[in-house]
Amino acid sequence: MLKKNLLLLSVLAIGNTQAAYDPEDTVKLFTNIAYVYDSNVFRLSDTQQNNSTRKHQQKGDSSFTVGVGGRVDLPVSRQNFYATADFSQAHYLVFDELNNPAWDVGLGWDWVVGNQWNGNLSVSSSRQLSSFDDVRVAVVDTVNTNRANWNGSWRLLSNWALVANASYTEENHDVRKYENANDRQFGGGLRYISDRGFALTLLHNWSKYNYAEPLFFIPANLRGYSDQNTSLGLNWPVSDKFNANLTAGYSQWKSQFNGTKNTKPTANIDLMWAVTAKTTLKTGAGQKFDSFGSNVIGRDLERTAYLSANWAFTDKSKLGARYNYRQLETETSLGIVTQNSTYDTFRVSYDYQMLRSMMIQSYVQFELRNEKINQFDYNDEQVGVSLKYNF
Repeated sequence: MLKKNLLLLSVLAIGNTQAAYDPEDTVKLFTNIAYVYDSNVFRLSDTQQNNSTRKHQQKGDSSFTVGVGGRVDLPVSRQNFYATADFSQAHYLVFDELNNPAWDVGLGWDWVVGNQWNGNLSVSSSRQLSSFDDVRVAVVDTVNTNRANWNGSWRLLSNWALVANASYTEENHDVRKYENANDRQFGGGLRYISDRGFALTLLHNWSKYNYAEPLFFIPANLRGYSDQNTSLGLNWPVSDKFNANLTAGYSQWKSQFNGTKNTKPTANIDLMWAVTAKTTLKTGAGQKFDSFGSNVIGRDLERTAYLSANWAFTDKSKLGARYNYRQLETETSLGIVTQNSTYDTFRVSYDYQMLRSMMIQSYVQFELRNEKINQFDYNDEQVGVSLKYNF
């Protein structure tokens, strides 16, 4: 089956293009259609089955997704108000219980006050099928996510500014209701931007994670946690061809169940090197506490790394390759590690510009999960191609 879909991909494979509209246009609309073959839709190990795979005697399936969307920008004096929307409908050829609509809609305001104040205020709401990647029981579930974000900057001097942020995120699940939760975050700090272009940002962030539903004998108010993180970030455009983003910090996580504290260093590094006019290399790595993870009373520690390369053959074609590494470690407030999974993902994409208004992207992807505690290892192969038309 994979070979047949690779053949289909080789016929259809063409990729990204510029939009038909210009960036300053008030209204930007698009429509798209995507085909994906997935050899392990529910991310099941070789020894696992669920009701769908047992019924149809297969783990792979093909799907078609049709979508429409757009963005409207309304500049008023120095302010900019905008609205975004993306609606899609998936159709699986075999696993039709996954045929669910999805959307992501939002409103925003890029605000400016005088010559010293600026920032952004936005709200959004989305609905999509829950991922099976970190769920070892392959239950079909949809998640509704609501978000509100604010950030602002107050310019003190020519090179110095005070920065602040606040956000609220809420998740509600149709089936896995024990994962219903909300995350409140706010923070502040100081930013320095040099005359040479590099920027240093010192931030302290507070967050409070609350579950909405009890789990077994544990009340909802005891399942959450609070977190504080202090970090120092550096954005450094070393040259016209090399750019570096580095962040280092320290995070303290505290359980509401028994007051247990867990401290870990957090860090992130991203490097970009334009080797030639047509070749770009990127790499990075990081460690952080992951909100809205697979934990039920505890915390998820996530470590990531990646390496990617892009080659522009012509103005209309581009070849990309990327490797992602991810480790997810789930630890309860009692100190018990319930999951320690590593994910290796290899992806190759090919892009070709047909028309100014038409975008087509194709890819082949291979993913492997190794679960060190339980036998939930899996392999997954995907082949995909999508066509996007900008009006």
